[in-house]
Amino acid sequence: MAQVALYRVKATFWKALIWLTLGIVLFISIVFSFFSLPSIPSGVSNKIPATVWTYQDVVEAELQAYNLESYTELVLALITVESGGVGGDIMQASESQGLPPNTIADPLYSIEVGVSYFASLMQEMTEKNVDIETVLQSYNFGTAYIAHVAENGGTHTLPLAEVYSRDVVAPSLGNTTGATYAYPHPLAKEHGSYLYQDGGNFYYANLVMSFLTAAEEAGAFAYPVADLVMTSAYGMRIDPVTGGLSPHNGVDFAPRNGGTPPIYAVQSGTVIEARYDFSYGYYVRLDHGSGVETLYAHLSELGVSVGDTVTTGDPIGVMGTTGKSTGVHLHFEVWLEGVRVDPTPYLNQSEGMVNL
Repeated sequence: MAQVALYRVKATFWKALIWLTLGIVLFISIVFSFFSLPSIPSGVSNKIPATVWTYQDVVEAELQAYNLESYTELVLALITVESGGVGGDIMQASESQGLPPNTIADPLYSIEVGVSYFASLMQEMTEKNVDIETVLQSYNFGTAYIAHVAENGGTHTLPLAEVYSRDVVAPSLGNTTGATYAYPHPLAKEHGSYLYQDGGNFYYANLVMSFLTAAEEAGAFAYPVADLVMTSAYGMRIDPVTGGLSPHNGVDFAPRNGGTPPIYAVQSGTVIEARYDFSYGYYVRLDHGSGVETLYAHLSELGVSVGDTVTTGDPIGVMGTTGKSTGVHLHFEVWLEGVRVDPTPYLNQSEGMVNL
């Protein structure tokens, strides 16, 4: 009997140990998945940031309830425009329920409500025989835009959206004079770079679709500094200044052999900013065309001025530690259509680099 009892005690002990081990492994997996940003799936546009791809499975599951799962990437592009995948109401769905903006604080509930509204727009698209761009623009303007397009040819166009913004949306919210404000987005440059006060964004459909276009050629950029070490990658990290968890919207490079080396343009472009900022310190921003921009921060010296044109490899400044910085390094960002994305896929991987 004593042996049986001892066996039972041992069996109970080992079972408890196994369950404890599994629990620890599961906990670590959950924590790791929470703090790690997913890589962008191969074969799709890498203009959609990793913070949005986090919700791919959730979005697809919600769309399946309406037999719309084939529109998963489209909705992810919509989320990119609405929030970049950051915050509680990532689909800005509160207003579709008659609530003030950002009332919804749970991103999963935001997706549930946002996808439901998107599905209702898709249903009306079928009934009114309009195009998918009309659905996207209606997510910004409201459902009535679908009927407006149906009565005016059935196809969304930028001029049609602008008139609707000026004559319908803006007046409904109090702007009866056609008052405008500056909108310096790359997509708006050819049309005057403005929007109507309280008129929504008549570029909205164009913005969403821009994230579904073919991604820029991978490895198209040269490295911005020679003989470098990557010290901090794109994604969530412990902020070296505050000590708290926060998103890092670029990559950091330090010189492998120390010093303050020159910083180079990664591709030909035009200088659109060259100034001091409390966070970036001295920084340079280049416009490479087609909605692509790069930013170089924490410089000790600026080597270019606004309006200058540069070619790949031209020196544009000197590495430093100005602004919100704890040591000499370069903070490098890539912007696509006004949204910061992971720069890593755009850098020429054949050039030497060490990850620290």
